[in-house]
Amino acid sequence: MSEPQKIQYFLQRLEASGKRSTPQRHAVCQALIEHGGHPTVAEIYERVRGIFPMISQATVYNTVDTLEELGLIHRLEIANHEHTHYDLDTQSHVNLVCTNCASISDVQIEMLTSMLNTISQHTRYRIHHASGIVVYGTCPACQRAAANAHTPHNALNVTTLYPQNSHANGYTNGNGHGEHQKGKASA
Repeated sequence: MSEPQKIQYFLQRLEASGKRSTPQRHAVCQALIEHGGHPTVAEIYERVRGIFPMISQATVYNTVDTLEELGLIHRLEIANHEHTHYDLDTQSHVNLVCTNCASISDVQIEMLTSMLNTISQHTRYRIHHASGIVVYGTCPACQRAAANAHTPHNALNVTTLYPQNSHANGYTNGNGHGEHQKGKASA
């Protein structure tokens, strides 16, 4: 379904639930869908304020709450995040959360529904499949950044090129002996 079709669908469902289709509600639905990720109400509010500077936060909260009640989006509580995120993917899936940059990615896994059913049978918990699973880790971009931060490229080159004279490019410990300084060179 295209973005305009999805916006229309959301508005139709709002109207069917007794809510009027107002330009402000249209803007909230549009901001939510165009975000394309896992927005917070604050992010949606900021987008909508660009179009309707006088819109209240209550209008945004009420619209988002109604969309959640209708099952069109679901609340995604992430540990250590100040604000609740909302997920437009209401099918069972895995939400991967980077503990470094806080990005959230969706992953569809065919066996997830089966796994959740098995867990439910063993524990007698009624599992809310739409919420899926939240898994915490470190995203590839943060892994690369961490690897680059821990590898002082100049120090490796100096050590390789000048093993007996490692202070040739300013890598000293203050008493003239060559030493690597976690990515920082003395100038």
